[in-house]
Formats: sequence, structure tokens, C-alpha cells
Amino acid sequence: MKKIWTEKSVYFLVAAIAIVYIAMCHVMKDPYKMNIDRWATLEFSVQHWTKGEYIYDTPNFMGNLSSYLPGQLLLSSVFYFLGNVGYLQVSAFLLFSYVIFLEFKGNFHRFLAILMLGISLAYIYEVVCKSDFISSFIAVAAFILFWSRKFKDDYFKKPFLLGIGIGILCLTRSAVIIPLIIFLLNPFIKTSWENKIKFGISFLLTVAILLASVLLPGKSIEHVLQYNPLNLQGQSNKFVMLFFIILSIILSFYVKKIETVFYYSAYILFFVMLSFVSEQYMTLGFSYQNNFFSTTYLAACLPFCIIGYCYTKQKAE
Repeated sequence: MKKIWTEKSVYFLVAAIAIVYIAMCHVMKDPYKMNIDRWATLEFSVQHWTKGEYIYDTPNFMGNLSSYLPGQLLLSSVFYFLGNVGYLQVSAFLLFSYVIFLEFKGNFHRFLAILMLGISLAYIYEVVCKSDFISSFIAVAAFILFWSRKFKDDYFKKPFLLGIGIGILCLTRSAVIIPLIIFLLNPFIKTSWENKIKFGISFLLTVAILLASVLLPGKSIEHVLQYNPLNLQGQSNKFVMLFFIILSIILSFYVKKIETVFYYSAYILFFVMLSFVSEQYMTLGFSYQNNFFSTTYLAACLPFCIIGYCYTKQKAE
């Protein structure tokens, strides 16, 4: 079997899946006929944002309002200018493959991780529908892997750069703060006050600039308070989210190795999304499942599950 799991075979797998994904981005010839609006919402949100227009009060063709945070708009804008927002998921897959190559030296583990993401039905669904949901969590998982390898001895060696990166990532999806808390809270407490201040300044400036870019075009303060991503973005009950955030804070002090970050993050993200989906079923009924997108919420933990599983397989050997 070792002859099969060569570096060339892994590169071939990455290239093959990437090509298939690019083709899948062009499967929907007439997406307006489908009961899916993720691609349209992302596309017109980036379009309005790049023109300096307010995005949270403009309904799409299905009558739904955008709830995109500016960090996600920033990452998606590259692919909007390339002509297809669906390429974001292709790029996220390539980013995932890159960090897998960095972290795991065994070609079997590389092949396994890349294949598991590549054939995931939830991810394939998102590629076809040009959605962006799982890509946020892939970006966070990739950042954690890359940063932990680059600055293994001191995560706050580059506090300004870290603050900018965390600021952008925190404004992609609200739930991504969970793995980031587990990863960085304990090291943040232990680092010097100088690093804390540098990190805090760069983080707050990044967040402030990004938020200003989406909120300042609003007609008035009242209008912004009514139409803003925190009100519009789907998320669990506030008390449920508070419970999981507190749990993440507690677990962050039990992290001894990088793989533990992925174990904890996978479990908590899954239960966060499960609580959200369950809440929607209870309030909206089974009609909530009509567009099938609700199922992919459960796949938020997918990159953390795959990486954690590969760590487990590597330990077993």
C-alpha cells in the first residue's frame, strides 16, 4: 500500500478534485429556477460593498436579505472580480490541501484528509450552489495549522500580524470565534503586556475599519440598528451561544497540543450548529429543510473533524 500512497498520487488527487470543482461551479445554467439564493446573495453583497453601498436592506431575487460580515466579503471579493464567486470554495479546498501537506508528512494521511473533504456531499453541494459557508471554517482551520507551525514556540511573536488575521477571520462567521478562543485565549493570557497591547490595537483597528466599510453607508443609525448582520445572520439562541462560548473559554486552558484544538473545536462547532438547526425545526417546522442548505450547517465542523481524525490515525501508527 505504501507504493500507492505516493506524493505524486496526492498531487494528482488535489488536481483532479480541483478541476471537478471548477466544472461544478458552472453546473447551474439557470440558478434562478432553483430554490437556492446563496450565490446570488454573496454576489450582489460583494457588488454593493465594493461600490460603497449599504448591503443589509437590499433583498435578493427570493426576497431574502444579506447578512454577510465584512471579513467574508473581503475574502470573497477576489473571486467576484474573477467572475465566479463559486471559485471561493475551490480556493478553500486548495488552501486546505496546502496546510495538510505542511502538517502531515505521511502521504496516506494527506491522501485521506484531502479525499474526505473532496467527496463530502455537504461540500460538493456548496461548490455547486456557489455557497461560502464551509470556506470560513476551512480558512480558520488552515490559519490555526499554519500559525501553530510557523510560531510554535510563541504564537504572539508577530502580534500586529496576528491581530490583523484574527480581525478578518472573526468577521467571516460569528461561530468561528469558538476555535479561535480555544486556540489563542490561553497563550494570550500568558504573553507579555506589550504583545497584548500590540495585538489588541491591530485587532480593534482591523475590526473597526471592516465594520465601518459596511455600516457607514447606512441611511441613519436607526436604519443600521434595524438592518445589520447581527440581527439578520442565522445563529443559535443567545443563551445557547453564551454557553458554548463559556465552554470554549474553559476548554482553552486544557489545550496542551495543537491537535486538542481541533478535537474540541470539532465537537463544539457540531453541537452549536445542531442546536441552531434543531431550533429552526422547532420554530419553522420541517419546511425549513426545503432548500437543503440547513443540512450543510452541520458541516461547519468538517475541516476540524478531518484534521483531528488524521491526528488520531497518525498517533495510532
